[in-house]
Amino acid sequence: MLGGVFQALATDKRQAVKVEVPGSSDDTVKFARVGIIALVGFAIGIAWPRLAGVKLVPSVPVPAAVEASARELSGAPPRPPETDAPPSTASAPPEKAAPPRLLVSDVQISGCRSKHGKRVEACDRVDFDRVASERLRALSECPSTEHAVGVLSLGFEVDFEKDKIKSIQSGKSTSLAQDQVDRLLACARESFSSLSLVGIPHEQGSYTLYYRIELLAAQPTGSEKPSGAAPTGSGAVDTDATPASGRATVSWDVALVRSSPARDGEVLARVLSGTRVVVTGKNGDWFRVKYDAKGNQGWVYRTAIGM
Repeated sequence: MLGGVFQALATDKRQAVKVEVPGSSDDTVKFARVGIIALVGFAIGIAWPRLAGVKLVPSVPVPAAVEASARELSGAPPRPPETDAPPSTASAPPEKAAPPRLLVSDVQISGCRSKHGKRVEACDRVDFDRVASERLRALSECPSTEHAVGVLSLGFEVDFEKDKIKSIQSGKSTSLAQDQVDRLLACARESFSSLSLVGIPHEQGSYTLYYRIELLAAQPTGSEKPSGAAPTGSGAVDTDATPASGRATVSWDVALVRSSPARDGEVLARVLSGTRVVVTGKNGDWFRVKYDAKGNQGWVYRTAIGM
């Protein structure tokens, strides 16, 4: 048994231990492979965003001329011009429109007849304003009446059975000069000559209708007051007024007493028809009056008190 052991030890001594050390050529081959892989990855990282159209970093600013040339070559629309001024959000104030010089009352029905021509005591309400209002307001543009100031009582004989307006006449409360009345009547007859009554609800066959149309003096536009007017206030303001005296009676259904002799003056009071007032001054077509027992004064238009 001991002999076998000695023999095994002798055999191990005969087999020398072999150690392999890698050479420099082996390292070179491995580092070369790593370099190739890194180079391929770098190339893919650079080329892929360009091929895919992905922008990883901002572009370097270019002059406007170069950018315009590039847009022209590429067919892109030109860029709108830039400005240093911020966009303006404020708009110019609209110009103040001229106040209307023609005031039209609601339609007044003074009489009506049945389809058989018999007079009817109680007339129904006819919505004639729906077709007449616009034509009546257009009378302010009637030729040779731009200086007309006063009241026109305009009457209509409306025949629904024949679908026409039989006549247009002026009423008794008209205060305009006759030549002005004639021109306005001619304009009204021409304007209403083609009017159709179809579609207007009604119960009777014919009606007599009236409108009270007040033509006022033309007023200037803008923020300036007309000549002789003054700022509004709680009472009648002092202005260039011609002294006047006497008494007058309100002839309108409701007369507006204003703080100044102008249509845009503040309304101080509303005086009913038949009220007696004391006249204290005059400015053009306006009269300064004492309109109550306390002696308060204001301005009324001349036709409101029958002047």
